[in-house]
Amino acid sequence: MKEKIILLVDSDADCAGIVLEAGAQTGHGVRLCRDGPEAFAFLNRELQRIDSLVVDLDPGNHGMALLGALCTLWYPLPLIVLTDMEESHMKPVMLRHGAVACLDKPLSIERLRQMIDRFVESENDQEISCDPWGHPFGRETEMENAAHA
Repeated sequence: MKEKIILLVDSDADCAGIVLEAGAQTGHGVRLCRDGPEAFAFLNRELQRIDSLVVDLDPGNHGMALLGALCTLWYPLPLIVLTDMEESHMKPVMLRHGAVACLDKPLSIERLRQMIDRFVESENDQEISCDPWGHPFGRETEMENAAHA
């Protein structure tokens, strides 16, 4: 059986602890990369082992550039975005980048666990359809519903 792995891209130790706990509660291992270059090096080696991505949009780590690059992956993964920025302003941007959820910081273990249960587990059971640019179809409605969860 394939090990369930979440790739976390974040330099914040407190946030990493929360993601580790939510991952443990949902039966996922968590691999931590501190920035975009480290994440892409890991994905280059281990892409087929990753079930989902959790990315902090910390401007110091060039989060938006990382998201733009992630959109080019031929192997789409459920993407959960963490942000200190206003969630309502970030949601349309995140949708364009294929995110299934955009969560405000400080992060709640329970809310992240719910998003992992809702999107990561369901994505693993479904075939994903994408447009020619790699953007998944049908995530707008799911993300709308997640914002109200």
